[in-house]
Formats: sequence, C-alpha cells, structure tokens
Amino acid sequence: MVAVVVSFSAAAVFATPAFAATKSVPATRSVTATVTIEGYDVDFTLPTNAKAGCMVCHGDADLTRLKDGKLVSYWIDPAVSDASAHATVQCTGCHLDFAFKTPHTSSAKDWQTEAKSSCQNCHLDQSSAVARGSHRAGTLPGEKVDPKAAPKPLCGDCHGSHAIGQLTDSPEGKAALRTQGRMMCGGCHEEYWDNYNDYYHGAAYKRGAADAPACWDCHEAHDTLPAKDKDSSVNERHIVETCRKCHPSADETYVKYARLVHRRDEVAEEFFLYGWISQVRDAVMSLFGA
Repeated sequence: MVAVVVSFSAAAVFATPAFAATKSVPATRSVTATVTIEGYDVDFTLPTNAKAGCMVCHGDADLTRLKDGKLVSYWIDPAVSDASAHATVQCTGCHLDFAFKTPHTSSAKDWQTEAKSSCQNCHLDQSSAVARGSHRAGTLPGEKVDPKAAPKPLCGDCHGSHAIGQLTDSPEGKAALRTQGRMMCGGCHEEYWDNYNDYYHGAAYKRGAADAPACWDCHEAHDTLPAKDKDSSVNERHIVETCRKCHPSADETYVKYARLVHRRDEVAEEFFLYGWISQVRDAVMSLFGA
C-alpha cells in the first residue's frame, strides 16, 4: 500500500478567493483526518472545520466515488447552497461531528440519517409537531407496530438537502412551496397523489391553480394524522372546520363532497351512466390519438 501525505497550509488556503470571504472561524482551528481512498492512506489537515474546510474537497466538481458499482458524485454546488435557506449555516451544523471523524460517520447513526434529522436542533416547534403526528419516529404506549410498514420519513426526506429554498410570505415564495406537493407527499403516498384529481382540488392543484389546496392545507404539515384518528384535521369530527379555511359557509351537507376529493373516479364509477360515458370518452380519445 502506498502512503500519500497531503498537507494544506492554512495561510495559503485562506489566500485563495474561494476562502477569502470566510471570517467566522479562525484559520488556527484545524482538523487532522485520515481516510482511505481507493487503497491509499491519505493524511491531511483541513484549515478549518467551517464551510471553507469542507469545500476544500466538496467544492471540486470531479469529486466522485465508486459505490456499489456506481460512480457517485460528492460535489456540492456552492451556487445552490448559497442560494438556499441555509446559506449561512456551517456544514457541521447538519453533518454533526464530520469535522472530527473520518470517514464521515457518526457514532450514533449513519451520516445520512444524522443529517436528515439534525433539523430538530434548530426547528424545535416543527420537531415537536412531528412528534405529535403519524410521521413520528417513536411509538406511543399501546401502539402496534407493523413490521412491514415503510420507514418513517425524516425531515430531509420531505424537505430535501442543500437546495432547501427560502420560506417567505411573498407570492413568489408561497408559489414555490406549493409546487412541491409531489416531492414532499406524493413520493410516499403515491396512491393518494394519483387519485387526488377531483376538478376543484386535485386536478386544479396539479395544473397550478393558486387557490387549489396543497396536501398540507387539508392534512396539516408536520403533525399530520390519518383520517381515522379523532384528532386528524380530516377526521369527520374536524372536516367542517378544515373546509371552512377556504369555504367559510361549509356545513355538514357541504362537506359530503369531501369523499370525492380522493375518490372521485371510484365513487363515480358506481353509477352506470358515468361508466358508459367514460368508456365512450376513452374510445374517442384513443381514436384521435389524444
């Protein structure tokens, strides 16, 4: 095995344009690391455990690794991260202990799990809400656990990673968030996403209607609960107040339409005439190649 020693001069690194703007961490704070790359032992010292230190390696667009037979990129586009909501957050704010341990692992969890769940360290209210909802990682007393159930999502599974956008009250900010329903919810709840197609809600939302509800407008965001739960916003006990967010005059009669929001086709197919019309429509569309 060939030992390759690479050393970085803190003064030289900070003299480059890429690191000249980083002033929050003194250059005297350094991190010594030893990693094995493709059979080589590489010893190096990072100039800082701030973002500048991480970008010594991850700022290289050619930083790749062969993993499970596939070439995986570990490049972080600075333009993307600098435009995100976390532009001023140091890498180690999410990738805990990365500056002090190599390879990049945590003593408690794998690095992806650690990064995806570290959001709770800053977003306490949202974390508490998740703990009350059906996406909570733990179980409640007496709660049965389905061994075949999919793993509970972590913050990063819904919100993404380095490109998380700014959440603002501006029309542009709200519009950008509204487009993410497919990524945030539909990736796991595919059946509900596919049948969210009634004319006034799902179909309108998927076509970009600004006044059509996103998933979280009805189901809540972090403290989402299944409809059968009595505390759920879409449970029969609360469906009227939920609909009144958009429809102030909604009452028990009005909300009977709610059964069509996710089950429009299923309910409509119970009627013979609708089924016949659907067949004719499909035949005509097929004939004209639509």
